[in-house]
Amino acid sequence: MNYLRSRGHGLLWATGSALAFAAVASYAAPTHGTLVVAVNQEPQDLAAQGTYKEINATGLRNVVETLIAVDPVTGEMRGVLATDWERVDGSTLRLTIRQGVKFHDGTDMTAEAVAKSINWVWSPEKAFTIQEYAGPGEITATAIDENSVEVVSSKADPLLEFRMTLGGISSAAQLDNSPEEHFDTPVGTGPYVFGEWAKGQYWTATYNPDWWGLNADDAYGTTKPAYSDLKFVFRAEDATRVAMVQSGEAQLGMFPSADECARAADAADYDCVTGPSTTYLYGRLDHSLHAHPVLADPRVREAVFLSVDITGIADLQGMASVPQGQLGPKGTIGFNDAVQPYTYDPEHAMALLAEAKADGVDVDALNVEVVGRDTTPRIKPIVEAIGAMLNISGIETTIKVQTPQEFNPRVRIAGYADEPNRQMMQVHVKGNPSGDYGLLLHSNYACPDINDPKGPSRSSVYCDADFDARLFEALASFGDDRNERMKELVQYVHDRHLIVPLALLDRGYLVKAGTEFTFGTDHRIQAVYLKPAE
Repeated sequence: MNYLRSRGHGLLWATGSALAFAAVASYAAPTHGTLVVAVNQEPQDLAAQGTYKEINATGLRNVVETLIAVDPVTGEMRGVLATDWERVDGSTLRLTIRQGVKFHDGTDMTAEAVAKSINWVWSPEKAFTIQEYAGPGEITATAIDENSVEVVSSKADPLLEFRMTLGGISSAAQLDNSPEEHFDTPVGTGPYVFGEWAKGQYWTATYNPDWWGLNADDAYGTTKPAYSDLKFVFRAEDATRVAMVQSGEAQLGMFPSADECARAADAADYDCVTGPSTTYLYGRLDHSLHAHPVLADPRVREAVFLSVDITGIADLQGMASVPQGQLGPKGTIGFNDAVQPYTYDPEHAMALLAEAKADGVDVDALNVEVVGRDTTPRIKPIVEAIGAMLNISGIETTIKVQTPQEFNPRVRIAGYADEPNRQMMQVHVKGNPSGDYGLLLHSNYACPDINDPKGPSRSSVYCDADFDARLFEALASFGDDRNERMKELVQYVHDRHLIVPLALLDRGYLVKAGTEFTFGTDHRIQAVYLKPAE
């Protein structure tokens, strides 16, 4: 797996296997002060479930750790709070829990505490957003002895190990005694202890001198904690984050533009580091579920997709490539080489609309709302460009860029019923760190239940009984059989014009010159993978 480190100036590439760091044998207290990170949005929450979503809870893994993690250097799963794990059967995983670990409130991390945290995070009744990454069955956990926890899915789940890399483990005492504080005052086991969350401004954490990793030979990271404190400052404006790094106010700034990265090559005080990600930009078009009837006609849907110049959108996004007609890169289980990007053909789009109108479809009622979330980098010019492209084909549009508070409820099933006859193309970003199309197909295309808006497909706008039956068979399959089933389903949804993949994103950061920053395709910002400039 490729990753990047900043050593001086410009863009620097290296292979992880060649540059892996050895564990630090001895350790002194942090020699650097506060690491300030300019992030693109405020967390939705700081609950343990939020460790799966680096963009919506940037930096949380410094405080709340997971059982397993994907190593940013090798791309392989490695133990964090679990030292070992084994498959018992297709639906059961047994994990050995690291001994001698304490939560930041001083309580012991026991097998019982770990099981409680897993059950809390993955509870369907809690309906946390991590459910979008849940599998085909309900996940529960039980302590089977002092050192072991058994995690069970109610249905066979080949991705159960991966799901244990997502949810954080937090204090059982807090869950028992102050559960309301769990959402804004995280109590974990990590190398940093939560400090404060100044709403609308920043959140902070302080070095944990009792972190188990200081004395463990198998601790993760490329360095021991070098910063005394962490401060994540919320700045939605791209230019503001760039200015903070340029002025020295921040040592790291998220998601500069391609132009800003290019300018960093000539800068004296800061660099740009970039790397591939599993994140993609997409346009999800409302379907028959609570959508306007005009969008149920396949010719209309195809016309909308033919009107979008995908190559132009990827270029506008910057640091991105055109995806091969599906939501992920080659190497993903289920990747279908036969699927290609939708073509840009506004003339054919206009012909399809005319044909549909001649058959009595109310094409004159077509008015697509192209909407994005204001924390998505470069979203305003992107939605405006899509709107202009649709207009060329004769499709009327409404353009909106909304805050997360406005946008998020609208794109989940709980908000659909409030907007009958909707015609919305949601332009958004989402990642797939699992490397398996099962997760994507489940969360994006399985039919949601308007009366039970808690499950993995809460953001899906599609309902197809045949697809769902085939999907759930595929989700329980393993090996080559799983790969072939997923490939067929990738083709199936592509042909129905449900989601247009717009760009497969690289991610970039501005960093203080000389800083070494190691990250994988999931782009976690963790201090133990940041070696400060001397």
